[in-house]
Amino acid sequence: MARFSVLFAAAGLLLLVAMAEATTKTIFTTTTFEENPTDRTDMSCSQQLVEQGMLNHCVKYLETGSGMSMDLERTSEPTPAEKHLMLCCMQVRNIDEMCRCDAIKMMMNQQGWTQQQMGQMMGMAENLPNKCKVEPEMCKMRAVWF
Repeated sequence: MARFSVLFAAAGLLLLVAMAEATTKTIFTTTTFEENPTDRTDMSCSQQLVEQGMLNHCVKYLETGSGMSMDLERTSEPTPAEKHLMLCCMQVRNIDEMCRCDAIKMMMNQQGWTQQQMGQMMGMAENLPNKCKVEPEMCKMRAVWF
């Protein structure tokens, strides 16, 4: 009987040690959910630009606002340039302030415009943030042609 008592005591002690060891190796997994899953702070500027359709309405605004578009008939409704400016501003506002100028520059670099067209567009593109009433007010552009 004493043997069984010692055996049970040893088994109990072994069980306590095993439980203590198991509790020290517990792994906790924490899952967090963002309140705003479309938060742009972790997205690169180029990802934000893609998410905003490569600022396609800004391109259309620049083209219609500079006279490149043939559809500039004035009616009581907003002109095509005004419509595109409004949509462009929505796209620009959806890009983080720190990325806005880079995104506008990337948008300008994606176009197949001639040097003359690029020269016409550059001044307008620099002032897009001001037109949209967002910071920074102006994006300094520099043309590099090869």
